Amino acid sequence: MLQVLYSGETRELALSGARPELLALAHLLRGKAGRCDLSENRHPFPYERSLSEIAFREDPESDTASIVAEEKILRIQGGRKALGLLADNLEGFASEADASDHWHVDSPTYEYIAPESDPLVIAFTKWAERARVG
Repeated sequence: MLQVLYSGETRELALSGARPELLALAHLLRGKAGRCDLSENRHPFPYERSLSEIAFREDPESDTASIVAEEKILRIQGGRKALGLLADNLEGFASEADASDHWHVDSPTYEYIAPESDPLVIAFTKWAERARVG
């Protein structure tokens, strides 16, 4: 199951999951709106807390995608083109990256990510990848 950890000090988010879970999230992001539950981590060290849900929606007035942690929810919203680019890149990462790779999703690295977004790092869940290989 997907997991998102949050650091209040740096505002960094860490999203992790197995390949199929990351691919499913990319597919969900292609819709107009949706939610998915997250696996909560009771000991999120070195992060402060574990989030419980991802909620996303299309905002036809926006040209970018905003990624922000609010309480226990990771909120993703933006224009269709920006959400589509995020979904495309997530799908590419989940399909092709090595199990030890990670992907930094932030502004200004990606023009389609809103400047007010929290920095996000996406990686594979270590135990899930070991189980897949073994």
